[in-house]
Amino acid sequence: MEPPSDLTLDNPLWRTALQLWSNKEVAQASLALQAQGCAVSRLLTATWLAIEGQTWDGEEPDSIRQWREHCTERLRTLRQSLNKTFPTKALRESIQGAELQAEQIELAWIYTLRLQDRHNMSSNSVYNEGLLIRNLRAAAPEGDHSTLLEAGMNRLIEALRDAIPAAHATTTQGSQSR
Repeated sequence: MEPPSDLTLDNPLWRTALQLWSNKEVAQASLALQAQGCAVSRLLTATWLAIEGQTWDGEEPDSIRQWREHCTERLRTLRQSLNKTFPTKALRESIQGAELQAEQIELAWIYTLRLQDRHNMSSNSVYNEGLLIRNLRAAAPEGDHSTLLEAGMNRLIEALRDAIPAAHATTTQGSQSR
């Protein structure tokens, strides 16, 4: 369950995730879906791949799922169990920083594996909303398309309509500077 030591933490997936997360509506819709059992990292991966014109079937190695369950989600649960006020506020904020680092490692790991597996990825070469919807459905937990989850996905898709052009510009600029 230990991530590879050669991960690049600052990568196009991470930069896209930060850009998307900076949009208040995307963050709120993602957190609402997280409360329903979705992994935000999977939602962000699905969106990034759609921006890149890549189809995603939602498959991921057990090692990444284990990392999410044993590190990221445990840190989140611990953080959420602490009061937001004194005396636990500083501890809560430290744990929140560790949770963010765990998510960054997870996304770097996903990015590295996607690069290694590029020959197995189906490419549409351009972003389109149908691809985004397909990828997000693949990111949903165990194919659960309940009415509540579907409403949350629709809210996220609506929020992403405004956020994706900025995220796509960030990704494009990052790749051009290399």
